Amino acid sequence: MLLAENIHSFLKGIEPHQHVGLFYDSQDAKHSILFDYLSEGLNDGKGIVYVSYEETKDDIRHQMTSFGIDVEPNEKAGNIILKTSEEWYMPDGKVEPLRIINQWNKLYDCFKEKDLGMRVTGEVSGFFENNMVRDLLRYEYALHKVLNIPMEAICSYNVNTIVERGYSEMIMPLVRAHGMAIFTAKGDQMIMEPEKTEVSDIENLLNIQI
Repeated sequence: MLLAENIHSFLKGIEPHQHVGLFYDSQDAKHSILFDYLSEGLNDGKGIVYVSYEETKDDIRHQMTSFGIDVEPNEKAGNIILKTSEEWYMPDGKVEPLRIINQWNKLYDCFKEKDLGMRVTGEVSGFFENNMVRDLLRYEYALHKVLNIPMEAICSYNVNTIVERGYSEMIMPLVRAHGMAIFTAKGDQMIMEPEKTEVSDIENLLNIQI
């Protein structure tokens, strides 16, 4: 388990094929981690993708700009791509893991033609709010702990939404679908290795029962 002071170094060092889960408890924590991660990717010559659910695209643009990311010219150049969860994960109300993975592959090829790598994040609260958690699990496990696509990915989970919707028991299966997991709780930030993480670790950290 790594503590908060190592978060920036960890985010900076995420490499292609790495599949990370972020379990956050506040919008500020989400913004701080995801924008740091995406900014580092952009500075390192990678195209970045943000799939949003809890905020609009304009909200994300504003928050990114406030963080110091040069959004407007990079978005016009196609180096920053913003999508909504509905557009990306469930355009026809259905979740098809193979379709989503093919979309990532196509986007990776587009960035590669521009000599860019690819660093992405996707908010998944919509799966919980639409009772599509089994679909989410199928998608996460189809991606594998180590991604087949040479991109860097953080899947973003709002812990409050998970608990409020009655899906606390799904936290551990989702943690174990990723190569690494980041947790934020009451101002603390920790990085966990799923294989070394017990249910009691999560329960104590988040003060919940799984």
